Amino acid sequence: MTEQAKGNASVVICDKLAQFAADIMTIFTFNEPWGFVENGRDEKGLLASFRRDLDFIGWSQRFTFFRDYIMKIPGLAGILMPQPETHSGMGFLIKEAGIQVTKREKDLSQGLYPEKPDFLQHCLEARMDGHPLSHQQKQTHITLLIQAGADSTGTLLSSTLRFLTVTPGALDKAIKEISAAETSNLLSTPVKYEETREHLPFIAASIKETIRLNPPFPNWFARIVQPEGKIIDGIFIPGGVDITSNAYSVQRDRDFYAPDPDDFRPERWLVEGKEAEYDAATYAFGMGPRVCLGKDFAIMETFKLIPEIIRRFDIEVLNPGKWVVVGGISYNQDFVVKLRARD
Repeated sequence: MTEQAKGNASVVICDKLAQFAADIMTIFTFNEPWGFVENGRDEKGLLASFRRDLDFIGWSQRFTFFRDYIMKIPGLAGILMPQPETHSGMGFLIKEAGIQVTKREKDLSQGLYPEKPDFLQHCLEARMDGHPLSHQQKQTHITLLIQAGADSTGTLLSSTLRFLTVTPGALDKAIKEISAAETSNLLSTPVKYEETREHLPFIAASIKETIRLNPPFPNWFARIVQPEGKIIDGIFIPGGVDITSNAYSVQRDRDFYAPDPDDFRPERWLVEGKEAEYDAATYAFGMGPRVCLGKDFAIMETFKLIPEIIRRFDIEVLNPGKWVVVGGISYNQDFVVKLRARD
């Protein structure tokens, strides 16, 4: 971003933030980035490939008969699913995950351990009923982690920045809040997660308000009701039925978020006693024992990067772009800005 700011060039900021999030996921998984930020591009077309597949992903994961029976017809998965023989997109990710698992297993057999434990290492050390995961399970966990955590966090980052820049007065409040915290020597470089939480309440509230209005997963995949069935709000749901709820709708409830459920108003989170109430009602990451495992990671990443961008750059919006939902998953398109380095 600094290079674009120096050259006074326009930046498709939603793509840059998705690329940043993808690099963070590969660091978390393999202890090293895959070059999204350094090379300024969507490496191997991973993000574009993921977005192209969203319709199929959303449909196949909700049409359980197709997923559980049709997809198991010999040879069909080879036609419909990404293949590791390809050199780009999701096929490349699957292939590279397998290569990394094999390489790490070989290193461990020779007594070579990574300096820092990464997600791959945790997969290799994991046990189910006392037994290690199979090669296929390790490869699948790694692939799903990057698929689930890269573009979704990029969506949260760019949606937060768009709301702050297009909502009258919001960006000025964020800038003044950062300036006041800096004057009091309350911020590190780069900003730490706990510093945003404790000393930048408006920015923290803005991130939570973005999660409410633009959830990365507006329509969660269904859960299967236990065999004996379940009574929900007085209604009996038979066992074996797939049920879910829509985060986009739940988080815009017209009674709970009255009088302005569709408005970006971070201040609602700053009213005494309301933050805990709204936190408990947030459904963007799911709830209960099946809550998204990457929830805290995504929030920490956003709490660190958003204030750092605002701190370093003046932002001029050239095109606010749009937030789109495909297959129950969201991302941002065509959000274009100009950045100018701040003194």
